[in-house]
Amino acid sequence: MRDFLREEAQTTLTEPVDPRFELPALAVQDESQPTVFERVEAYPDVRAVANTLGSRELIGRALGVEAEDIVDRMGSAMDDPLAVEETADPAFEHVASEPTIDEYVPIPIFYDEHERQYFASSVVIAEDPETGVQNASFHRMMFESDNRLVMRLVERHLHDIYSRTEGGLDVAIVMGVHPAVELAAATSFAPEQNELALANRLLDGDLATAAVDGIEVPADAEIVMRATITDERAEEGPFVDLSRTWDRTRQQPVVTVENLYMRPDPYARIIVPGRTEHAHLMGIPQEPRIYRIVENTVPTVENVVLTPGGCSWLHGVVQLEKRSEGDPKNAGMAALAGHPSMKKVTVVDSDVDPADSDAVEWATATRMQPDEDITVIENAKGSSLDPSQDYDRGTLAKWIVDATVPGDRDRDDFAEVTVPGAEEIDLAEYQ
Repeated sequence: MRDFLREEAQTTLTEPVDPRFELPALAVQDESQPTVFERVEAYPDVRAVANTLGSRELIGRALGVEAEDIVDRMGSAMDDPLAVEETADPAFEHVASEPTIDEYVPIPIFYDEHERQYFASSVVIAEDPETGVQNASFHRMMFESDNRLVMRLVERHLHDIYSRTEGGLDVAIVMGVHPAVELAAATSFAPEQNELALANRLLDGDLATAAVDGIEVPADAEIVMRATITDERAEEGPFVDLSRTWDRTRQQPVVTVENLYMRPDPYARIIVPGRTEHAHLMGIPQEPRIYRIVENTVPTVENVVLTPGGCSWLHGVVQLEKRSEGDPKNAGMAALAGHPSMKKVTVVDSDVDPADSDAVEWATATRMQPDEDITVIENAKGSSLDPSQDYDRGTLAKWIVDATVPGDRDRDDFAEVTVPGAEEIDLAEYQ
């Protein structure tokens, strides 16, 4: 993470900030570039950083590509992960056993009303006892007391490993790593694959690991907790999720932290729940999978974006070169199948940037007629994160919006007219 920060412009705040409300409020003032907090109240030896994944441009630079090439970069890395062979002495050191966690690490209170303390940047690494393959995945952690956390354990790969392990599952909880490692951990990868190998490919083989009691973790991590996911349950939540509304409470596993490791001058990695980084980590790893499924139906697909305004989960945009009138509808249906949580797909032409919400709205305004270009699919299964669904039936409606140029019309009539030379002008030369 530090290597990435050294290359990026950032907002640096030098006044002390309170992790209760003040730090997250400052973090969301400008999410387009990293925000570094040099002083955190009550933690004289800890800094904090937010927004390293705050924009698609930032993410592209973290992956070494332009923003429009993120899907290709992620997809090719998923096809060809690179096993981590480089080991290094860890940058972190042991600081406490059975720690009272919030005495060492700031745990923000992001939202009022329920005032829960949460780690939202926590990557959990565990080894499958049957295959020996490690899994890395994001799981939010609610601070309960002392060395106890309560973990939201969604029924995916880590849950499967945990369910096959008696007497608790040993894990490493890692925070403060390169953005490529975070993106890899957020990816729904095949169970036989190690997400750190995906991260290593995204970093062109430059990821080094260190062993912490038998679990390999990034050697340059800022904070590592060696812990056990126990069989004990406690109330977890409510939590502000992607929809920026309160999620419900659940009985979830208690995690006990046996050992805490930190760098001598650590950054506490802060991700504000429900905001842009949270959305990017949820949505961007899904885009290559959606792209491939759409490509099987409409080979001329060019890009797929899950939009921040749609929580990077519920709304998406498909960009394609339309060759027949049926292409947009087919592409929309394939996209909905590829990401069943999505409820709206807008299909646009090649000249419309799918990541630019204004451009997509412009295409919708100028190229779409509601009575002809909207397809509604009723009584479909959607996302549990959508508060507007019919919870009794567990269903909702989905829709496809064809915002492409009508096939029987002259494309020149729908082209955006631009001011000649406007993009080439450097205003500094006129000042």
